[in-house]
Amino acid sequence: MPFLIALLILIVLVLLGYGLLYYLGHKQTQTNIELDEQKQEIMSTPVADKLYTLRNKNVSGATRRVYESEQAKWQTITRFRLPEIEAALVSAQNYTEKYNIVKARSVAEEIEATLAETREEVNGINDRLTEVLDSEKASENKHEQTYNRYAALRKQLLAHGYKFGDALETLEHHLAYLELDFTKYHQQMNEGDFIGAQEVLVQIDADIDELEQMMDQIPHLYTKLNEEYVEQVVDLNQGFAHMEEEEFQFPVDVNIPKEIDAAEKIVEEAKRAISDADLNQASELMERAGAQIDHAYVLMEREIDSREYIGKNQGSVQRRLEQITQSNRYGALEIDRVSQNYLLYDNEMGKMQEYADQIERQKDILKATDDQLAEHQIAYSDMETRYREIYDALTEIDKGQSAIVVALANLRQRERDARDELYMFELDLRNIKRAVEIHHLPGLTNEYLDYFFDTSDRIDALAEQLNRVKLDMMEIENLTEQIAKAIEYLDDDTEKQVRAAQLTESAIQFANRYRPQHPELNAAIQRSYDLFDKEFLYEDAFENIAQEIEKIQPGARQIIIDQYDQEHQIR
Repeated sequence: MPFLIALLILIVLVLLGYGLLYYLGHKQTQTNIELDEQKQEIMSTPVADKLYTLRNKNVSGATRRVYESEQAKWQTITRFRLPEIEAALVSAQNYTEKYNIVKARSVAEEIEATLAETREEVNGINDRLTEVLDSEKASENKHEQTYNRYAALRKQLLAHGYKFGDALETLEHHLAYLELDFTKYHQQMNEGDFIGAQEVLVQIDADIDELEQMMDQIPHLYTKLNEEYVEQVVDLNQGFAHMEEEEFQFPVDVNIPKEIDAAEKIVEEAKRAISDADLNQASELMERAGAQIDHAYVLMEREIDSREYIGKNQGSVQRRLEQITQSNRYGALEIDRVSQNYLLYDNEMGKMQEYADQIERQKDILKATDDQLAEHQIAYSDMETRYREIYDALTEIDKGQSAIVVALANLRQRERDARDELYMFELDLRNIKRAVEIHHLPGLTNEYLDYFFDTSDRIDALAEQLNRVKLDMMEIENLTEQIAKAIEYLDDDTEKQVRAAQLTESAIQFANRYRPQHPELNAAIQRSYDLFDKEFLYEDAFENIAQEIEKIQPGARQIIIDQYDQEHQIR
């Protein structure tokens, strides 16, 4: 029984194997058939017919070269590539019939890749041949359009040649070249070189575009050149002649005839460029001509504007000189007057004399300039430059002189300020002395007294300085500053001494409360009395007793200070 089952299974497996082989073989056969159909489809492409058509047209030139190149490619495909594909298909089918499916599939994949490559090449050959064949008709159609454009230009040139001036001959040459190109086109078409003829038409089209642009721009360029630049050159010549009649002079580095001549030369070059139909060169030259003409106008107009400036300012410069001269004289007198009452340290008289010398130099420059103008030996622009330089120099002189006069005028006010300060210093010192007396201080330290009496001596010295016939304001102000600092120090120190003395008295009274319980306070109180009454060291006296009280009642020192501050704040 087991033997029968095994046999049955074997038979089933064999049948399944044959069935699978049959299926794969059938599928591969179908693939081979499809590949053969692709080959036939490639062969059906009408490349041969197109090659035949071109051969019968007896093509030449560039067209001939394209024809021969595509024919060689086609022959390579038909003689070698396609037979190889056919042989491979037969081989693939043989492998399939022998059920060598793996080998058959491998060959089929190679055939498929070769067919794809061949199809692409054949389509390329076909497209190029189609393009060559179509180029004949396309060239004929294009020729008609292009020739119509050419004929229109020729008609325009014949009817309106006067618009183009000297450029007419150049434009006619261009037309003649176009005529030769059309002849070349017809020759290549007759010889069957359709591609070459098409290339000629492309070039003719480009040349016509250029010629149309020339014919459109040349009249405008001529109009602009004649009505703008030529007229401006004429205007420059007339303007310069008029300026010569009025005896205008120009700076040594300016040559107006040379500038106008340069403009004329550029204009003539622009005319020649237009005549040669060199539009780019003509535009560039016209731009240069415009810049040169503008430059000449600027040079001439500058002299005209400068003459107007001189006419308006000639008198005012003289008046300004006289004004500054008068100010200088007043300044010198003021220095002499003030120097009788005050010591001067800044060489004021020397500076004023230097300003006087500078004024004289400016007068000489102005006179020399006016003399040159009277004799027509100076350009108005040079004269304007000198006038402006004189103005600037006089402005600086005026600033310097004014600063000196203002400083002199301030001396009187500085004296008044010093006298007011002296009065306040004397008052402050009396108030400080009175503050000490009011609080009945037993005395003051030698250091304090020395400083107090030194300050008093300085105040006396200040009073003596202010009573002199000729005041030294620098010394007076220096002394005033020293006294102000000394008064401020004395005021602060006096306040500290009075405060410390009163705090000491309050602290001793506070300590007296604890004397019965703390006999050790007696020595501290006695030491503070000695510091207070004998040595007059009030701050040390307070600190001495405060430290002992602090040992008995922490915070007592601050309590005493706070009570004192409250009482004096209320007062």
